[in-house]
Amino acid sequence: MAFQHIDSFVQAVYTVFAKMLNPELKEVKAGKPFFNNDPLRGYEIAVLVGVLGDIHGQVICGMTEETAKNIISRMLEMPIEEIDEMGKSAICELKNIIIGNASTNLSHVGYKCLITPPLIMMNGQVPSFLEHVDTALAIPIDTPYGKVEINLSLRKDDLAS
Repeated sequence: MAFQHIDSFVQAVYTVFAKMLNPELKEVKAGKPFFNNDPLRGYEIAVLVGVLGDIHGQVICGMTEETAKNIISRMLEMPIEEIDEMGKSAICELKNIIIGNASTNLSHVGYKCLITPPLIMMNGQVPSFLEHVDTALAIPIDTPYGKVEINLSLRKDDLAS
């Protein structure tokens, strides 16, 4: 995976968190990338978005339930005790905006990508059609709301170019 692919997603996280959740961008920091051998089951909350086009695969945003509650509370501007349907919708929308920004960033370096609607998974429950997703490059992002890991399971589609 090329640096500009990874950077497109990291920059999207910074931009979205800065605009939507926290005007103090300095409080959002990316850590050292690592290979995650269980990007779907390893989180209490995982939001998956498919990427199609010149680059295709999945982007999984994983976090603890506490981090998700903190983010949802900030988005809804009220404290929440449990993640209900509105909370799920909010966290999926945040992920949609991040991936939308990343695909725009990728278009600036010559890649055309479309994204699928987000799918939220809780407590390691993974649909059978996603069993093949077993390794991803994970980028830990420390935020004022908790750690979020962006898992990239993407590859360049040589036929689409």
